[in-house]
Amino acid sequence: MFRFRFGYGLHHGPRVFALLLLVLLTAALVVGIVALVRMSRLPAPRLQAGSWPTEVPRVDPALSELRVRYARGELSWEEYAQRAANLGLSVNPGSGSYIDPNQPPPAS
Repeated sequence: MFRFRFGYGLHHGPRVFALLLLVLLTAALVVGIVALVRMSRLPAPRLQAGSWPTEVPRVDPALSELRVRYARGELSWEEYAQRAANLGLSVNPGSGSYIDPNQPPPAS
């Protein structure tokens, strides 16, 4: 049999680890290719120009600021209700009901 000089013989060591590494890399490559093929077949979500996604609610910054000022006590309920009504919300000034500023104003 052929031998190398300087004490280096043929390495018959842990071939199992090299074989296991080869199998794992091959499996990872196959899984990656399958994942890419499946992702390429999914339809891409498309939005029309100027449209909002349905998951993202529109926030009216004027109503948010109005709510913050009312929470700080800078406005009375009557002032708050009047200004909210001016911004497009129908509010009964004497009801004291909660107005959610994150809701878009009703369509006129």
